[in-house]
Amino acid sequence: MFDLGNLLKFIISVSDLGRGKASRIINEVSENKHHYLVIKNNKPEAVIVPVEDYIKYTEAMEDIALLSIAESRIKYLNPAEAMSHEKVLAQYGLTDEDLDGIDVEIE
Repeated sequence: MFDLGNLLKFIISVSDLGRGKASRIINEVSENKHHYLVIKNNKPEAVIVPVEDYIKYTEAMEDIALLSIAESRIKYLNPAEAMSHEKVLAQYGLTDEDLDGIDVEIE
């Protein structure tokens, strides 16, 4: 269950940020890992989060997008048009040993 009183402590207006509270908020986010909702004209406009969390969120969004692409490819896969790993290597004149020395992250 949400603690509304606690939640309200992490809402800040754009005008408060402009009145010198930005530095304090940034320190709190950085040191205590708090998230802040920034409101403008009583409407949510932005979120201030720790960099580590932002990286996790963007990586998760990328993973979801890649999963969606993979699911679509699997759904429309025609096995008759697929090519085996061995055939691809042969087509390009490569061996598994040629690939062993390549340091590439494949998503």
